[in-house]
Amino acid sequence: MNAVTDPAQRLDRAFTAWRSAPDDLVTRTRLAIMLYHNADQATAAHCDAIGSMVRDPAIDPAQFECSGWLALADSMPCPDDPEAAARWLESDATAFGLLDQTQVAEAKAERLLSAIRRWLLIHGRVADFPNAAAALIRQAMLNGGAWPFDEEERAALADSPDFAPAYVPPPPPEHAVGTFDAAVTRSVAGQYTRWPYPIWQRSNALPPMPLRQRLKRLGPGAPDLPSRADILVAGCGTGREAANVARAAPDAHVTAIDLSATSLAYARERCARLENITFRQHDIDAVAELDRQFDYISTSGVLHCLPDPDAGWARLAATLKPGGAMRVALYSKAPRLAVAAARLRLGELVDQPVTDDLIREARRILIADPVQRINDSRDFFSNAGVHDLLLHVYEEQYDVARMRRAIAGAGLELLGFELPSPAIAARYAEMFPDDPWRRNYDHWAAFEMRFPTTFGAMYRVDCVKPG
Repeated sequence: MNAVTDPAQRLDRAFTAWRSAPDDLVTRTRLAIMLYHNADQATAAHCDAIGSMVRDPAIDPAQFECSGWLALADSMPCPDDPEAAARWLESDATAFGLLDQTQVAEAKAERLLSAIRRWLLIHGRVADFPNAAAALIRQAMLNGGAWPFDEEERAALADSPDFAPAYVPPPPPEHAVGTFDAAVTRSVAGQYTRWPYPIWQRSNALPPMPLRQRLKRLGPGAPDLPSRADILVAGCGTGREAANVARAAPDAHVTAIDLSATSLAYARERCARLENITFRQHDIDAVAELDRQFDYISTSGVLHCLPDPDAGWARLAATLKPGGAMRVALYSKAPRLAVAAARLRLGELVDQPVTDDLIREARRILIADPVQRINDSRDFFSNAGVHDLLLHVYEEQYDVARMRRAIAGAGLELLGFELPSPAIAARYAEMFPDDPWRRNYDHWAAFEMRFPTTFGAMYRVDCVKPG
């Protein structure tokens, strides 16, 4: 691996640049992104940087939800001495900032912090450690109360009502589930009405790559986004994707639709400063009723939850202007085998009505008997994430052959599929030098067969509607 693709060397360069110019937004953002993508490379040397950036209003704190705790690993006390651990948490500004601004996404940190929480409650020491108690309450709000707890703790909560939200935070404000024709759609809407997903705080202030520039990088045949483009984000959830699209195309008008009124309320709050987004509660399968044509459509992690994903994809494509582009992200079958393995371990639990207690029990089972690529997933560390990852009310999965049929069936042409890192992209280029734009379905299938976890998040493809 050369210096361009070696993660450790790239992180080291970003950290050196930050030390030289810690107030520069570009260097701060670059280091934060590198720590997110290379969390296992985080060390104690990075603690000062993480501590300064986790509350930085110009930096997305989620980039430290794993790397921050790995950087603190050498200073973290043993869970077997919870009183010493509570003293550490009470005075460690970086740990407090991480609990306040991000969901904990590192197993050893969760184990330590759960031990502190239990000790504070059972021994009646909450008032002696106000900073630690406040941070744990805030953390439960962020993760939805995901950390398991035992019956002794449950009984003790009645005598400590002020600390109870550190275990069982209040649910999101109630919103009515919309009226939708399909039973699957109503069930999906109900899930995200109670468990809006994902939870996020803010985006990096440094604007993402302009959408027009990103499209041009897709190679021959890629469309040029017009000025004042009309854009649709289909299935916007809590607004993170819509915010990124709106910031990447500030002159465009973005219509963002979703089934869940709860998610949309969250999205409107997080995106309040972005004046070029309109949020609407609407069903993708009824997208024609918007009576709009779009220059660009983005839909991420949504189509595979429709009653008929291929038909939903085609309905979206019908609203795309000739020459317009569409970006789609969908579940790949191969990596979802890990989800199937986790569901097998959960047994009859997966067939029961989902509650917060059931999600905590599912996490308890898998913490005791981990599944590779599940227990270290970001989604495993929040109630909404576990529901979305392991207990979803409905999902379908794709392989390359189905992607090929769906793209053709929607009247689109493939502009290319995305690979998750520069190192993986370099590996693909070495295997298939004749496919620089990654438009060959057979090569794509062969690559996934050889490296089956490549698309562990989702397939991500860019398509164009022929003019």
